[in-house]
Amino acid sequence: MQKDKLKQWIEELIAKKELWRFYKSKEWTELKEKILEENHYECEICRSNGIITRYDIDAEGNKRLLSTVHHVQFVRKHPALALSRTYTYKGKEYKNLIPVCKACHNKLHPEKRKKRASDNGERFVNEERW
Repeated sequence: MQKDKLKQWIEELIAKKELWRFYKSKEWTELKEKILEENHYECEICRSNGIITRYDIDAEGNKRLLSTVHHVQFVRKHPALALSRTYTYKGKEYKNLIPVCKACHNKLHPEKRKKRASDNGERFVNEERW
C-alpha cells in the first residue's frame, strides 16, 4: 500500500475510533509475522540488556511465543510509517518495527495504563495487542 493511501486510511480509522482494524489487516499481520520470524521471536529490548525472552507468560503461568511488534514511530503520530520497517531521522536510518515481550511493551506505553473503577487496579489498554 502506498504511504499516502495508508496515511489516509489510518487517519480515517483513528477518526472513527477503529484503529484496531489496521492491526487486523492482512498487510499488518503478514509484516508482523515476518518481523517476529526474522528476529527469532526474541524481545529486542530484553536482548539489548543481555536477556533472551522468547515467551510471554500469562497470569496462570502459561507460556506463549512472543507475538507483539512495537512501532517505534507510533501509528497515531506517524500513520504513513505504519507498515515501514525503518524510518530516517537526521540522515540516519533506524528500525521502526521491533519485536517486544508484553512486559517491555507495557513499559514503552505507560500512557496506555488506565484505572479500573471496579477494583482501582490498573489494566493495559492498547489496540496493538490485536
